[in-house]
Amino acid sequence: MEMFGNIRCVTFSELVLTGKILSKPNYDKKVREGKLRVVRPGKGKGSCALIDYNSLPEPVREECNAKFPHAVEQIKEQYMSNILIPDPKAVEYYRDKYRLPDGSGLTDKKQAEYVLNAEVMNEMIRVESNTRALHSKCGFIRKAQVWEAVEGTCDKLREAYGHTLRNSRLREKFNQYKKEGYAALVSRKVGNQNTRKIGTEEARLLLKLRRSRVPVYTEMQIFEEFNHQATLRGLEQLKSPTSVRNFLFSPAIQPLWFAIVHGELEWRKKYSALLKTEQPSLRDSVWYSDGTKLNLYYRNESGKICTTSVYEVMDAYSEVLLGYDIAPGEKFDSQFRAFRMAVETAKVKPYEIVNDNQGGHKKLSAQDFFKKICRLHRFTAPYSGQSKTIESVFGRFQTQILHKYWNFTGQNITATKQNSHPNMELILSNVDKLPTLKEMKQLYAKCRNEWNESAHPATGISRQDMYTMSENPLTVPVTELDMIQMFWLKSKKPITYTNSGLCIEIGKRKYEYEVYGANGLRDESFAMKHTGQKFHVLYDPRDMTLVELWYETADGLKFASGATPKVSVHRAIQDQEHEETVQMRAQIEASKANRAAMLLLMENFDKEEGIALEYFGLNTPKTKGLSDKKMRGYREEYEDGTLIPPVQLPPKSEQPEESDQVLEFSDVGEYTKELSNFTFDDVDRYNRY
Repeated sequence: MEMFGNIRCVTFSELVLTGKILSKPNYDKKVREGKLRVVRPGKGKGSCALIDYNSLPEPVREECNAKFPHAVEQIKEQYMSNILIPDPKAVEYYRDKYRLPDGSGLTDKKQAEYVLNAEVMNEMIRVESNTRALHSKCGFIRKAQVWEAVEGTCDKLREAYGHTLRNSRLREKFNQYKKEGYAALVSRKVGNQNTRKIGTEEARLLLKLRRSRVPVYTEMQIFEEFNHQATLRGLEQLKSPTSVRNFLFSPAIQPLWFAIVHGELEWRKKYSALLKTEQPSLRDSVWYSDGTKLNLYYRNESGKICTTSVYEVMDAYSEVLLGYDIAPGEKFDSQFRAFRMAVETAKVKPYEIVNDNQGGHKKLSAQDFFKKICRLHRFTAPYSGQSKTIESVFGRFQTQILHKYWNFTGQNITATKQNSHPNMELILSNVDKLPTLKEMKQLYAKCRNEWNESAHPATGISRQDMYTMSENPLTVPVTELDMIQMFWLKSKKPITYTNSGLCIEIGKRKYEYEVYGANGLRDESFAMKHTGQKFHVLYDPRDMTLVELWYETADGLKFASGATPKVSVHRAIQDQEHEETVQMRAQIEASKANRAAMLLLMENFDKEEGIALEYFGLNTPKTKGLSDKKMRGYREEYEDGTLIPPVQLPPKSEQPEESDQVLEFSDVGEYTKELSNFTFDDVDRYNRY
């Protein structure tokens, strides 16, 4: 059975051929008499006639139900989803809007987890809406089966994407999400640091309970049994079942019990190396990358014959060369630039990336680079060309395209064919005619374009057309935020923010940055809160006009602010332009106002707390660099609320008044005089003085 729009239908094959519920003559007769309603005639190749299920006579309908008892389940399965749609609003919410009780934001790992869970919830809402409509219009799907479709979608997406939504209390969380939105997915335990390190004896006991098959323990039972045995052994008890899960599911511990719990076959699927079996059927399913010799001679600045290397990123389905970088060695920087070009060309994240475990790949992997740009990354065996499709492409690219140029270096020196070797006599006799490095790069770009436009050996159409015409529904389009997360680099060491801003050295070149407000002046609020704090600087190596500042917390890195290059002005007035002078004076005035606001803020605090110097017969020093007239103006602005300090004091707790009578003293002399007149019956009333 299948759906035709909102109509539940049985096929001609099910009625007449496979099901043999009606004979062909009987079927034709009932159609002519109008006893069967055909909603789609079976005309055309591959098209099957569809008959309205509700139009079937009762005996025929009962026989259909008996022969196809799982029809409803199969239709319900069609409405389950296994593809997610990106939700930019969720990314923005968890990154910029959501704040923990202490005012800080979520870590980058938590942001990614909650964005994925929100996208799963969105898809569950869509499935619920579609199946509920099916229930309302057709009625054959029961109300309870609507939730089964929603829950089945959650399970499918968990297998495909690895989200963290669990089936326990899933319906409660689902309804909460529909009411509260993104905030409903944030666990109350986020930011809770009440954990402790599990020692050696505790670890062995937990592993023993997890591996036990007689009896088999659940996670909660492991927690209870652990605490019971810990008491007998004199070990410290665990306070939360979360500690059990965090330990057992840590990457280093999970392989020790996974096979006994889920079977050796599942262990092999999870932890053994993946083997390539056949070529992909869609673009961006697999990207291969590797470095090789760029087989074209060129002439360096000294006039000598030279060669160099190139790093290529290729789509395995179409053999299109997506991104590359020409550099002397297979280094981290070269690989980084090649992958960036590939992503910018494809405009999507690939499903899988395959390369060897050499060169800069280890550094890229250590920085979780591949996790950011693809769903699956794996290494091939190094120096095993037969296991990598890209090695075959390199060979054909050399023999079909590069060999046409007289400065071709030839293929590998182990090649036995005569036409695989260069004519060194010709090349050495014309070294001065060889292209320069710049000209050779232009020639190589032309060769790559010729390769992409040439016919693919399997289909006969151009590789570029194969790539363009294909569409992979499981790849995710790349957004501007994705480009930042994937290709912005992090400074090697944290940089301290000072009153002169922040200075970072990249490639023996220094860059100075400052956090500016909307008025173009330094953000005084940010400066007061973060001066002296160390930040990790995230930057785009191709555009240093904007960086991001992240600071370390117990939970991980948290975003603080963006920063732009520090504005400089000429010291000599003669060299200054009008805009520079205006900007400099505005910054000086802002700094003075900021300084005055802080002095007035703390002056009031000292008075409120009774620690002002005047209370002890001393005078507060006058503010240096600010005239009395200027200070009076700042005081008036502060009192009427137009001058706001860049930071605020902790809120004052409300205390019950002990007396309606309030004493005010203009100086310490009045205070001591009044105190000398007190008697013991007055002490309880004025003990706050």
